Amino acid sequence: MAVDDRRRHLHTSLRTSTWRGDERVALLSPTPNRPTPTAHDVALHLDGLRLRNTERVVTSALHRHELEPFLANGFVEHERLHLLRHDLLRCPALRPDVPIRRGRRRDRDAVLALDARAFDDFWVLDSDGLDDAIHATPSSRFRVLGRRSESVLGYSVTGIAARRGYLQRLAVDPLHQGRGLGRAMVAESLAELRRAGAVEALVNTQERNQRAYDLYVSCGFVPEPDWLTVLTYPLGSSS
Repeated sequence: MAVDDRRRHLHTSLRTSTWRGDERVALLSPTPNRPTPTAHDVALHLDGLRLRNTERVVTSALHRHELEPFLANGFVEHERLHLLRHDLLRCPALRPDVPIRRGRRRDRDAVLALDARAFDDFWVLDSDGLDDAIHATPSSRFRVLGRRSESVLGYSVTGIAARRGYLQRLAVDPLHQGRGLGRAMVAESLAELRRAGAVEALVNTQERNQRAYDLYVSCGFVPEPDWLTVLTYPLGSSS
């Protein structure tokens, strides 16, 4: 059983939690604002997870300089992600006709159901995953697309840390894609990040998600030369 040690080990280089609520799978992530973990750090965490009968370990999206300690312990690449940056100088035009409002607790079930329709199984958020996205930065915003009396057609989570904005999550119901709603949500998110004091914004998306990549580029995001990588390790087979 994977254990959530995010609060207990805030001063270590790695933190462990469950992956999308699946107790058989652990999420292993470098702790923000801590030194890059060593291969020994990773090995120690794997030993602890073996004792809890964890079957599989997945990493968060890692930068290139963070990969080696995991690769040295037998992790393999699961997927690469594009990393894109926006300078917030020229943002896409807002769409006043698209109703985007503050997300509330009563919207969560609809948002999670929409998320499950918009992403493949590996990337779908559960309730804890949505909380993680909302609380990943010191300041964040949770927005939904749709009037209170209507269905939720899309949602976004943005955050700011040290004047850098992050588009943490954005999804539009597949039944309503192709109507410019995703672009409207990106425009609203970028405008709000700029108003809140951010000087740049980052977003990542799967290499094979060409539709999302094209959307972000059309909104002024520029691909970074580096990419992000998600690694995985079949812990159960190594016990």
